[in-house]
Amino acid sequence: MTKFDDNLPLQRSYLEQRMGQLVGIFQIDRSKLSEHSEARALPAQEGMLGLVAVADGGKLSETAFNVWTVGSQMFKETGCPDSQRIDFNLSDYARRLWGPHGKSGTLRRRVAAAITELLKTRVIVMGVDPYTLEPAEGSAWELNLLEAAGAHSEMQPVFEAARRGDRNAVAHLASLSWRSDDEKATWSMVLPKWLADSVRRDQGVILDYEVQRALRGSAKRIWVQLESHAGWNHHRVARPEETTETEQIAGELTDTPLGITVEPGDGEESIEIQTLVLALTHETYEALGLTHANRKRDLEAACASILATDLTYLRAEIRPQPHSKRHFDLHIARAAGTLRHERHRLALRKRAQQANSRPEEEIAPQPL
Repeated sequence: MTKFDDNLPLQRSYLEQRMGQLVGIFQIDRSKLSEHSEARALPAQEGMLGLVAVADGGKLSETAFNVWTVGSQMFKETGCPDSQRIDFNLSDYARRLWGPHGKSGTLRRRVAAAITELLKTRVIVMGVDPYTLEPAEGSAWELNLLEAAGAHSEMQPVFEAARRGDRNAVAHLASLSWRSDDEKATWSMVLPKWLADSVRRDQGVILDYEVQRALRGSAKRIWVQLESHAGWNHHRVARPEETTETEQIAGELTDTPLGITVEPGDGEESIEIQTLVLALTHETYEALGLTHANRKRDLEAACASILATDLTYLRAEIRPQPHSKRHFDLHIARAAGTLRHERHRLALRKRAQQANSRPEEEIAPQPL
């Protein structure tokens, strides 16, 4: 699982690992959403290639995906209560999704619509036991993404007044907090048992929500699949004298068929790097949601977007397979351990500089 330095002011979301592999059920890059979608997992280990999910009954938009992962993180932050429930209000939920400027009535309605999508949708997962995450040939589990959700009865008059355009009611809703120990919470969501158990057992990945929010379309879906992939290789190497050499080392690690690990000498500083090489077969492209004629070009564009947005990634490149001009591999490398924390700090400074350099009138919530 991806680890974060808890001392860093990172915005986080939480994603159940197998759903991370099947993120194609969330129609992130589609302008017209379908009521039915299907996704396959990336090849990772024996028994994993056949993992498939079918979603039916809800549109599962990108906003629904973000609402779902942020809700799982909120459940984690509140200590995973036995009730499987989190309490919140739409205004603060919207701010977590879109930042400090995400408090308009329109954005609150989008959160509510996304919750409705999640409640309406059932997901059939084939080939894995969702409670143990173990491969289970021939199995088929029907799962809810949310067990229940609703507004507190005492807030109904306020909601009705807000819908009529009463500014005082809107201001009252905007002032409320989501935390479960706050009596001002106006909404509740109940996670299904399989998801609540997964969060409690850390059978998922913590995502950098700033990156999740910034990436668009195929790049976002592929990044989520890479973050939740179970097949990363771990390497410990001597820290280079120049930081610019880190990317070169990452390239050498993925270019070597079995990877290399050079243990640092006594008293020598080290860094940790994780690598992943995926053969770009038809099945891999299908799992990535790239099935059209320009799929290689689109994957290259997605990799460039991931490298520009998530500074913990050191390499994302398509390379020809050894002794072949027709077959290709996807070479991925990302920072781990202390190096990952350093790259996160670098990203935080970069975001702060960008925010300070932008005129206030240009700052607006990005669409989800």
